[in-house]
Amino acid sequence: MRSYWTRVCTGPEWKRRFPQAPKDDIREFLKGFVDAFAFRRSRGLRFTPDDRVMDVYRTLHPPKWTLADSMELESLALRFHKHYGIDLVPVWRNDITLGELFALTRQGAEQKD
Repeated sequence: MRSYWTRVCTGPEWKRRFPQAPKDDIREFLKGFVDAFAFRRSRGLRFTPDDRVMDVYRTLHPPKWTLADSMELESLALRFHKHYGIDLVPVWRNDITLGELFALTRQGAEQKD
């Protein structure tokens, strides 16, 4: 995970990609992501909108070294559904990025406005 943990704050990248999104919404989204993966919350802004969820997962659980995981993807889907009311199963792809997931939350937020 060193390649992620050595990054500087990625907040500016998130704001460039999602200029209308409040910082608190970005942080809340990243908090849910790091909670699902059992990372420290302080590491949320180490991830960029272009990071692929499965790349993070595979970095944490290399295929030849891992017999079982901690159900991170299931936890992410459950948290996503609970917090945003969005089912990830129909939209899931192995190359889905954090930015794409966050964009889904923005669509829901825009519909409420």
